[in-house]
Amino acid sequence: MPAARTLSDRELTASYFARQLLHRTERPSAAGAVTGLTALQAQYSPSPHLALWTRLPGFDPRELEAALLDGTVVKSTLMRGTLHLVPGADYGHLAAAWRRRWLTELRGRHKDAGLDEAALEASLRAFTAVPRSAEELREHTAAASGGRVRTADLLHYPRALLPLVHVAPSGHWRAHGKPRMVLWGGELPPEPAATALLARRYLAGYGPASRADLAHFTGLRLRQLDPALAELGELVRYRAEDGRELLDLPGAPPPAEPDGELPVRFLPKWDAALLSHADRTRMLPAAIHQQVYRAVNGTLLASYLVDGLVAGVWEHACKRGAAVLTLTPLLPHGRRPELEREGGRLLAFLEPEAESRRVVFAS
Repeated sequence: MPAARTLSDRELTASYFARQLLHRTERPSAAGAVTGLTALQAQYSPSPHLALWTRLPGFDPRELEAALLDGTVVKSTLMRGTLHLVPGADYGHLAAAWRRRWLTELRGRHKDAGLDEAALEASLRAFTAVPRSAEELREHTAAASGGRVRTADLLHYPRALLPLVHVAPSGHWRAHGKPRMVLWGGELPPEPAATALLARRYLAGYGPASRADLAHFTGLRLRQLDPALAELGELVRYRAEDGRELLDLPGAPPPAEPDGELPVRFLPKWDAALLSHADRTRMLPAAIHQQVYRAVNGTLLASYLVDGLVAGVWEHACKRGAAVLTLTPLLPHGRRPELEREGGRLLAFLEPEAESRRVVFAS
């Protein structure tokens, strides 16, 4: 077998930029883009819409909302116990993959509780045939378990036992109402096929990547991921500059040096492009990591990329019809005019009704 080719960080970043649709040269549907990205972080309602705006020419939030209404995109708590938007066609596989890990943790915390899990699941299955609020789920779980489920897990247990998806308007643009969840109507696929699809989607959108990267993105153990990777057949293998083995799908375009500088792009809070690898420093330089990612509460600030690297953070406000986008540079660069143009586009998307808009740089 020939020695694995070593990829430079520059080659990896350029390839990743393309796979993340950040060149904005393609225009898949909103649902197609979500499939290509595996999942969109949905802890903060506007983030998925902003993630698609920065990737899809002419994106309109109503397109994503329509996909949520017809089920081609669904919102649910999945990988790492985090809210995501995922393709409706993939949801069963992703839910089955995460369920195994989540139930293992919950069962460990309740091993001496005398919990009749089968009876609890049957009761919850009937209860969630219609949409239920988080508070209703907590109250029902407490009653149906005879008080045997810990208070902190009264919502986790039903979401682990059953595939529960959010109903509209949860996931819509700027929707902050209390979510309601309902039982998904399909059947969960078996393992390792379920996790294999998750691994395939991840490598397509985030590869070449290491096993540790896949574990970081999914929140799953290697003992679950390795059989799934074996299901994918013979993978392409590379080496990173630091010697780590990187995996990729057969037929995926091989990474190559970009022709020139990569375009500036604005990313929302918790964008998967920055969160989906065990080592983020290829795109989020170590020197500014703590200024962008707040480890105390797990917050990744809204940021902007210059030539594929995070170079600053952004925030916006609109008062009395005047919208202002404030950019805070964290690394030196010479792309201010391009940032102002792209920032103006972002501000028009965020505040279409504003009477005036300005892009300013914090000193």
